[in-house]
Amino acid sequence: MYSIVRPFVLHAVTSVHAGSGSEIGLVDLPIQREKHTGFPKIESSSLKGAVRYHMVQALPEEKKELDLIFGADRGEESVTQASAIALSDARVLLFPVKSLRGVFAWITCPHVLERWNQEMSIHQETISKENAFQPLPVPAPNTVSSDRLMAVNGRIVLEEYTFDVTISREAQQLAEQLATLIGEYSRLRLPERLVVLSDDDFVDFVKLSTEVNARIRISHETGTVDNGALWYEENVPPETFFYSFLYIGHARGNGINGLTTANDIEQYLVKSGKFPSVFQLGGNSTLGRGMMRTIWL
Repeated sequence: MYSIVRPFVLHAVTSVHAGSGSEIGLVDLPIQREKHTGFPKIESSSLKGAVRYHMVQALPEEKKELDLIFGADRGEESVTQASAIALSDARVLLFPVKSLRGVFAWITCPHVLERWNQEMSIHQETISKENAFQPLPVPAPNTVSSDRLMAVNGRIVLEEYTFDVTISREAQQLAEQLATLIGEYSRLRLPERLVVLSDDDFVDFVKLSTEVNARIRISHETGTVDNGALWYEENVPPETFFYSFLYIGHARGNGINGLTTANDIEQYLVKSGKFPSVFQLGGNSTLGRGMMRTIWL
C-alpha cells in the first residue's frame, strides 16, 4: 500500500534509447511504445532500474538503505526484501518537432493533456497540499501560444507539413503553466514554442519524427564493416518531456536507520536530494545517450 505519491517530469537532455528489443522491420531496435496509442514511453522497470543503478553507484556505503527502498535479491542469509516504492511508466507530455521558423516546436494534443489531468486528479488525495496543482487547460487543436513559429499568413510548418493555426488565450495559459511547472526550463522559451495539434496529427509525429540512426560495426582485422553489422535503431529526440509518479509506502519489516515509514523514505529520497537529478537511462550510455533530468512537481 502506497500512502505518498510524488509526480515528476523527466526531460530528455540527450537522445534516449529505451529499447523494446529487436524486431523484423525497417527499424531493428525500436523504442518502447504504448500498445494502444503508439506514444513513446519509458517502462517503469527501465526507469526504476536506471534510478537504482545510479544511486548504488553514487551511494555504495548505503546499500542496506537502498535494498530496503528498491528491494533486494536473495542474499547470503536467504532473505529477500520487497521494494517500498514503485514508479509508473513515464508518459509523453511534450514532443519536439522541427519547425520552419523558431528552430523547433513542442507539440502536445488534447488527449495527452486530458490524460495528465485525469491522472493528477486520481492521485490528488495522496499528493501533499504544498504540491497540489491546478488542472492544465486543454486548448482546441491547431492553436499556438505565440507567433514565434508562424511562417506566413497564420501558418506553421512542422517537418514538411503545413498547419493553419490561431493564437489562443488557452494555449498561452497552458504554455505559461507548463513553464512554471518545469521551472528553469522556461529558459528554453516554452511559452513561445507550444503547439496543440489534433490527437491524430500528434500520433503521426510521435510515430514518424523520432530519430532513426544507422549503426555499423567495423572489423578490427579488416578495417571494414563486418558482414551483417549494419542496423537501425530508434531514439526519442532530445527536449522530449515525459511525466511519471513515484509511489512511496512503508518499509517492509522493521526498517533500518530511521527508514520505517513512507515519510521517512520520502525524506531520504526526495527531500534530501538523493533521488538523482540527472541520470542515464537506456542503451548506448558510452555514446552519451539517455541523459535524463528529474524535475519534481
